[in-house]
Amino acid sequence: YEITTRLVGSEMCIRDRLTAAGLEGTVGGGALEARAVEAARQSLESGISARVACDLTGLSPASDMICGGSMEVLCEALGPEQARLFALAAQVLREGGRGAWIVDVSRESLPQRRLHLAALPETPAAGTEDWAALAASGAVRTDLDAAIPLLEEIKNKAGLISLGERSVYVEPLDAPPVLLLCGGGHVSLEVAALAHACGFVVDVVDDRPEFSDPARFPMARRCLTLPGFENLVEACGIGRRHYVAIVTRGHSFDREALAQALTSHAAYIGMIGSSKKVAALFDKLRAKGVSGEQLDSVYTPVGLDIGGETPEEIAIAIMAEIQSVRYGKNANHMKGKEK
Repeated sequence: YEITTRLVGSEMCIRDRLTAAGLEGTVGGGALEARAVEAARQSLESGISARVACDLTGLSPASDMICGGSMEVLCEALGPEQARLFALAAQVLREGGRGAWIVDVSRESLPQRRLHLAALPETPAAGTEDWAALAASGAVRTDLDAAIPLLEEIKNKAGLISLGERSVYVEPLDAPPVLLLCGGGHVSLEVAALAHACGFVVDVVDDRPEFSDPARFPMARRCLTLPGFENLVEACGIGRRHYVAIVTRGHSFDREALAQALTSHAAYIGMIGSSKKVAALFDKLRAKGVSGEQLDSVYTPVGLDIGGETPEEIAIAIMAEIQSVRYGKNANHMKGKEK
């Protein structure tokens, strides 16, 4: 397990795992990755964590790491005793909770990993000891509020932070984002596959059973059939982790799904459709009392304008926009929209 920081005007942390099944993830490729992988192999064999420095400025001009800078990689050897921590983390996510991993890396050969939570789960996972006993060991703390400032400093992404003479790696523990696809047509099928590959939990809802069939969407967590898309927010549990893409089979269904989605706290709402269709649909929603501010929050026509027309290309455009919103980038200027 590597923690990487690259000092080229800013910090960057990337995770990589070396397991018995092989390498998972990347630390950037090239010479750095080769050194990191070798260090990880040694850590796996010895059971001792190690910190590896790599000065990229000293590499030859012919090297594939021409961007230069310097890197440090921490290979953290995780033993069976940490398995209980990860079982606890998994239980927290199953119950919809959140937390933060904090690893003191001041002593690279002996990093100290702790899990900070708002509260312990009520039910232990099968085959593990009581969570209270694990908390008593000091590896778990129910003081998530104390870790919030660190999470805010790294903008809720994994990162290294200096605390006086200590250096700590901070990583948020949070449930993955959920992509709700309203409509199970050809575009949704491609979007679902791409979203799943990007780490989203995928839910699909349609008014037709054959288009909300789990066999059609094997990558989806659940598929729902809702006649007329009624009770969409309640049935799908739309919350702040949700990204909603409305790609139904007709304007009336789009309008119904959008009207309901706008009453939720979804992080993103996008709707497919031409400018003419969208304008007419918005006029009808305004007549029903939907505010201009609410309508301005909708990303429509959905997806970045990459010029593609096939379902696969539209899926790329939609996921590019969703990821842009997810990571705090403003996609609107890329579409020529002003909000």
